[in-house]
Amino acid sequence: MDEFQLYSNFNSFMISNALYLAGVSFLIWVTFRAGLRIYDHGAPILNKILVSIFGIGVVYNGLTVNAFLQVSWENTAYALSKLDNISENAQSFVDFIDVSSPPVFSLIPANPFFIVWWVAVLLMMLLPVWIKKAE
Repeated sequence: MDEFQLYSNFNSFMISNALYLAGVSFLIWVTFRAGLRIYDHGAPILNKILVSIFGIGVVYNGLTVNAFLQVSWENTAYALSKLDNISENAQSFVDFIDVSSPPVFSLIPANPFFIVWWVAVLLMMLLPVWIKKAE
C-alpha cells in the first residue's frame, strides 16, 4: 500500500467510527432517560436490573468504539512508518502517534481522561437507578 491508500482506508474508517459513536451517544442518552425515569417514579427490581445491564452494555460498546478508533490511528501510523518514502505530513502523523511496534487492541483507553469519562458515564447511568430519591 502507498501513503494515499493508507489515508483513504483511515478516512473511510473514521466515517464509520463517527456513525458508531453517534449511535453510542444516542444510547447513552436513552440510558440516562431511563435512569432518571426510574429515579423520579420508582420501578420494580427487574426494571432496575434491565436498565443497569443495558447501561453496562452501552458503556462496553462505547469502549469498543474508542478501542477501534485508537487501534486504527495506531495501525495507520505504524503502516506509514514502514513505508520507504513518506511526505512531511505523514511523518508528522507518525511522530504524533509514536507507535514503534504493531498496535494491540485494548478496551482500556490509552488516554486516562477517557477512563475517567467512561467511569463517570457509568456512574451517571447506574446511580439514579439504585439511589432512592430524597423526599
